[in-house]
Amino acid sequence: MSTDLSPAQWDEQFTRQASWTRQTRYHLYRRANLLRAARVLDVGSGTGVVTAELAAQTRGQVIGLDVDPEMVAYAREHYPQAEYRLGDAHHMDLPGGSFDVTACHFLLLWCRDPRQVAAEMVRVTRPGGSILICAEPDYGGRIDHPELPLGHWQIEALRDEGADPRLGRKLRALFAQPGAREVDVGVMPGVWDAARLRAEFEAEWALWQRTLEGRVLPAELARVRAADLAATESGERLVFLPVFYALVRT
Repeated sequence: MSTDLSPAQWDEQFTRQASWTRQTRYHLYRRANLLRAARVLDVGSGTGVVTAELAAQTRGQVIGLDVDPEMVAYAREHYPQAEYRLGDAHHMDLPGGSFDVTACHFLLLWCRDPRQVAAEMVRVTRPGGSILICAEPDYGGRIDHPELPLGHWQIEALRDEGADPRLGRKLRALFAQPGAREVDVGVMPGVWDAARLRAEFEAEWALWQRTLEGRVLPAELARVRAADLAATESGERLVFLPVFYALVRT
């Protein structure tokens, strides 16, 4: 994940992402009977946005795990509803079968070996428990109208940062391994309405400009931004991005 943002800036971005996927998360919480879970793990907890939400939705203990010490420190200060630990999702220093529910949100695409992380999530979840993959995008399925190069640029930038921009379509395959009894995969509605496109325009472009700085010539970036703005203001703009989720039974 890009490191040019402060934890506070990442918190703003994680909060935006969480607003997009809230309905799906709560659907998964209900299916996993989160309210009655005694122990819950949030893998790749970041600044603690979703971890705190998990804590509000259960009477049990909630632990957030993240590899970045700055993220862990930020979460402890700003979202004290949960406990936070420093650790690598590829090799969690946690006992096997110790959690009723294990969750993640926009995590696996950033992992060096997502299949290993999936195996670790299965290992630490008790038999009869649930793993909630709350959101994994698939940028290879992005559609822009009018056609703009944003999707292509995004895929290149993600690959340069070590991410898998097509992770979403691989969820079922990642959890096709011992200990995962059932893998139910779905996809969220991926089209923003015109009002949301307008409301999110400036925040989205602030992120685009940070992401694409040094990758795209400033004049070309300005041209695409102007075309995006014109299409958004006229109501013609459409963006489709499939975001996958999964409920895994152990």
